[in-house]
Amino acid sequence: MEKAIFIIKKGFNLFLEILFPSKCLSCHLRGIVLCDDCVNKLHLTERETASNVISLYDYRDPIVKESIWKLKYHKTPYIGQRFGQLLYKELIEEVSSLQIFSQGFPILVVPVPISHDKKKNRGYNQSEIIARSFCYSAEKSIFQLKNKTIVKKSNTIPQAKLTNRTRRLQNIKGAFELSVGASVKGKTIIIIDDVTTTGGTMLEMMKVLKKNGAKKVVGFAVAH
Repeated sequence: MEKAIFIIKKGFNLFLEILFPSKCLSCHLRGIVLCDDCVNKLHLTERETASNVISLYDYRDPIVKESIWKLKYHKTPYIGQRFGQLLYKELIEEVSSLQIFSQGFPILVVPVPISHDKKKNRGYNQSEIIARSFCYSAEKSIFQLKNKTIVKKSNTIPQAKLTNRTRRLQNIKGAFELSVGASVKGKTIIIIDDVTTTGGTMLEMMKVLKKNGAKKVVGFAVAH
């Protein structure tokens, strides 16, 4: 059912593309939000991330920063769909390694949740858009999207507004919990987010998942 809804939405997005074709955010080529040539020019991150967290691009790259800003604040979910595709394509070797841990069972994909108010204002959770596209980029059904496995139990100060690492980590501490009825025991899990800075958000989610019996948990982020 969920996949059918995704296909319907994808068809609707295609219809919108025909009426109002998107342009590459870098070279302005029509028909794609980030063309392959410009993607190949994006700076990959070289900065160290938190343990078990892998990020793809350097957030200081102007096009990466602009893309994520538009995704979060300008109602452009198709940017998230493109990032989901790229995340799967570039991290496919890491995914293959995780399949060993999953032992033939689907890998659970959990997007970082946002508050109800933020989702209402934005119209969507950008991490969920990325995660959904990431899942459906695989040729086989090796993933299960679990967008309600972890919930944010308290509203926190937006991490982007805090420049101090210690304050960021303290701000997010204890902010997440496992949803009622959710089961992660023995599961292999990928947490998906748009941007990771200190890694505090993903590390807090990892604590919750491991505490409830998850076998292996890693984080994938578009940028750092």
